[in-house]
Amino acid sequence: MRKICKCWLVGMMLLLFLMTGLSFSQSEEQVIFWVPVKDVPDLGMVDWGLASFVKRALREAEDAGAQAVILEIDTSGGWVDAMLFIKDAIISSSCPTVAFINHRAWSAGAFIALACETIVFAPDATMGAAEPRSGTPEEIDKPDPKTVSAIRAQIEALAEARGRDPLVFASMVDRNVEIDGLVKKGELLTLRASQALEYGAGDLIAANREELLSKLGLEGTVRELSPSWSENLARLVTNPVVVPILLTLALVGILMEILTPGFGVPGIVGLVSFSLFFGGRYLAGLAGWEPLIFFLAGATLLIVELFLPGFGIAGISGMGALALSIYLVLRETSILFWQEAVYQLFFYVALMGGVFLVLLAFLPQSPVWQRLGLKKEITGKVYQIEEKSSEPSVVGKTGIAKSMLRPVGIVEIEGKRWDAITEGEFISPGTKVRVEGVRGNTIVVKSEEGG
Repeated sequence: MRKICKCWLVGMMLLLFLMTGLSFSQSEEQVIFWVPVKDVPDLGMVDWGLASFVKRALREAEDAGAQAVILEIDTSGGWVDAMLFIKDAIISSSCPTVAFINHRAWSAGAFIALACETIVFAPDATMGAAEPRSGTPEEIDKPDPKTVSAIRAQIEALAEARGRDPLVFASMVDRNVEIDGLVKKGELLTLRASQALEYGAGDLIAANREELLSKLGLEGTVRELSPSWSENLARLVTNPVVVPILLTLALVGILMEILTPGFGVPGIVGLVSFSLFFGGRYLAGLAGWEPLIFFLAGATLLIVELFLPGFGIAGISGMGALALSIYLVLRETSILFWQEAVYQLFFYVALMGGVFLVLLAFLPQSPVWQRLGLKKEITGKVYQIEEKSSEPSVVGKTGIAKSMLRPVGIVEIEGKRWDAITEGEFISPGTKVRVEGVRGNTIVVKSEEGG
């Protein structure tokens, strides 16, 4: 019996040893993360969606205890703010980082490459031309000295942190930097692979992934990551070309909804556009709760305004809350200068004012406008407006407003319903009105209240 117990104990110890050894060997498996940092057709260059993807990749690499994270860079540049976000994420990562410049690392790409501990060039790769550009087409040719100074300081500090020559990288940003035999004053530096190794801006040249891993002495499983659908969507809706379109559609849709009775296509377009504008930044993990709270508060106040006569405190407060929410989002994506967000907000406010004047002046007489705005739900039933030819005899007659006139709506005169418009006055349902004139099939009315 004692012999059996000894054999059982020895067997259990052997089994425990084997299991421990297997677990140890599995934990020792080396993993290398391969992260593409590339321009994508129709999605953009270095933007906030890409920034979100890189941050997620670095976090997953840390969780997996990766042997190294290799960022394959092939980009012509992109947003300064997204670039700085990616740079900070790389610098703060606990994993060894390698930049593999496959073809080009221009502008923002140079910053991202420099943030990595090791820089490897493909034989035909280039890096540089990182002068910041912004503003109108006329202003782009004249870079802002303040912006250039800020970006130059950033790249010099980053070069010092990575043990590289700050002056070489400063010449990629500032045309006033001159290096004998490399770049003249008035020019921007862009390095070839051989030049990068000569001046300490690169460490190795490798033609492909296999050669790169061999020269770095990396062995293990290569795990290649790709952006998720949400990160790709974030890249699309945070694109600098798409953002103005979304905001324009959102503001015009909301404004048209305020000026027409009921709730229809303009309101849906406006809300969907606003949702994409805010949602893109949430999908990218870049927006806090504050913009969303102000947006929901503003939208709620505007919905309340739809059911109130006139345009008062609720409407004004709602528009103010929406403007503040837009500013907060624009501010979050303008790390360098808050003035940029203010300028953009003023632009959209001015745009909305212009659209408001156009809508009041022209669209109330358009068939499309009337089709969108002149259907009203009363007592739970949807009715179709009765098409009637206006007659001069209706001028001077009185009737009742059957829907909210903002300034377009429905009135009833002698038992017949008419398309009506005011001269800018907002009239509540049930108000007595008088016909002042006729415009085609639309009658012009005025409130009879107060005399």
